Amino acid sequence: MERCYDIFEKMPDGSMVWRGVVTGYENAIAALKELATETSNELHLLHLSTHSVVATINENSLKQMAIVSELSQQRN
Repeated sequence: MERCYDIFEKMPDGSMVWRGVVTGYENAIAALKELATETSNELHLLHLSTHSVVATINENSLKQMAIVSELSQQRN
């Protein structure tokens, strides 16, 4: 059985807005990355049953991941 993860967006005023629920870790990370292309606000992936923050991302960290990926491909 796969876990369900909730995605929240932290607004500039500090409030949190629920953006949806996704089943499965891989699907949740993909959804988080997709949402990060639509907003520069922080996005948080939570597993509410265990009160765990699984991942946090924003537009800047998504760009940094792309740069690191590109650099590692250039080295190979």
